[in-house]
Amino acid sequence: MKILYFASLREVLGINSEEIIVSEKMTVNSLRKLLINKYGDNQFPNNILCAVNHEIANDATQLNDNDEVAFYPPVTGG
Repeated sequence: MKILYFASLREVLGINSEEIIVSEKMTVNSLRKLLINKYGDNQFPNNILCAVNHEIANDATQLNDNDEVAFYPPVTGG
């Protein structure tokens, strides 16, 4: 599975994408937990947006090995 990182998340992590192998029955929530263990919980807050194959996804969305998952940090401004 390809994971894409955007905006400030990409800058903080120092990468724009990475590939991982999907475990059986992996969801967006379990992927987020895996990434929190790797990069820290402050990088993947509860309000981070996630898209799977170009469609907004929620924590229960099931993932497959050929999916493209994108994370977008919350945006602030006025």
